[in-house]
Amino acid sequence: MKRTHIVPHKPAQRGQSLVEVALFFPIFIIMLAGVVEISNIIITQNRVSSATRAGARFGADGGENEGIKNVVLNTVTQTLELDQEFWDVWVVRGTVNETGDAIESWEFSHVYGISNTQQFDTVDEDAIKQEVLEQLQHNENGEQNISLAADIEFVGTFAMHDIDSILGLNALPQFASITSVKDLTVMRVLGFGLNATDGCDGFPIVVYDGERSVTEAYYNAVVAGSPNFYPAPAPAYITFFNHRPDKPFSQAHEGDIYLVQNGGGSGGFGWLQWNKYVSSSSQTLGGSLTWPGNSKDYTTVATGGAAPPNPPFPHRVYGYINPLDDFDTSMNIGDWVMGNTGAVNSAEARAVLRGHIDGGRQLRLILYHPTYGTGSNLRYQITGFAIFRLLGFQLSANGQQGSFILAEFIRWDDSCGQAVTGP
Repeated sequence: MKRTHIVPHKPAQRGQSLVEVALFFPIFIIMLAGVVEISNIIITQNRVSSATRAGARFGADGGENEGIKNVVLNTVTQTLELDQEFWDVWVVRGTVNETGDAIESWEFSHVYGISNTQQFDTVDEDAIKQEVLEQLQHNENGEQNISLAADIEFVGTFAMHDIDSILGLNALPQFASITSVKDLTVMRVLGFGLNATDGCDGFPIVVYDGERSVTEAYYNAVVAGSPNFYPAPAPAYITFFNHRPDKPFSQAHEGDIYLVQNGGGSGGFGWLQWNKYVSSSSQTLGGSLTWPGNSKDYTTVATGGAAPPNPPFPHRVYGYINPLDDFDTSMNIGDWVMGNTGAVNSAEARAVLRGHIDGGRQLRLILYHPTYGTGSNLRYQITGFAIFRLLGFQLSANGQQGSFILAEFIRWDDSCGQAVTGP
């Protein structure tokens, strides 16, 4: 029988293997850290880009500089360091001439940061101005067309953020272009040139004008105990940047958060339907909540409800009609609007509200005081219009008790709805 001879490892061979591992291991760690570092830079760039887009979108909807700053920071509040040492944020505003080949008016405002980011000294305002014009001249396919920028008003956000480098690269000036990420987003301003005496459109949510901004204790008590709150998990109270607790609407400023219970006419918030000639139903509410709203839709033929007046319309319409005046279709301060008594806790309504939250949309809502009537005769008197960003909600089974919305106050809206003055 052939015998197999097993040769044991020599001590020298074992020692050589240990030396090779000892030499290679630090290199492996550095390579692994490099991969993680690159991933960190890419993720941070995406987050900064998302923040500038959110800020520009907010400004395009009419937001002021303070609110743009709040939106930028709120977008990254749970993912990036917010200390002013690591951020510099600018708002750009202006107009383009009638041919689209030059910027006529220009504003470049530093709204956040202490000028401490690594690339702050390299900021070239003229270069950014040119980049803004080029962005406006290109379509969504990247094709240049100078006429696209002709005679428009624009707003944008330019932000720089220093990452927390795993390898300590942010301590080395030669790596500043890598570890200090930046992004510029510009958008056309919507609603340019609105007539301040026109009636308003809006979304079918009405909020009592005596509400006060939420306190930490009340927020934690209500939201923490709400199993059906969307989004889940609910944001922590401390993440609401620039929020001030217990402030009335009369003192509200951008960033204040309001947690408003469904009040059914006795305070809080209520649901609306735009006229009494369309049946009150969850489908009607869901349609009216859907972007961009239908409070000024007088062409679509609505179904259900009472016979329409004739004139002003030969068919039922979805748009606003004053419940006290069939010929008043302009929603202004002092007018009345109908409460919605239908089944508001529908899958459609919840889906639309979730879409507004996920999209970060700003909604024009109606403020009211006082009310009259109850049930199907409930009416709210309009005292003003304000822009809010919906942050969360809970709808109970019966659509009222236990239902609430969480919304960020953006600004008062004086672009429409005011009484006509003069002859």
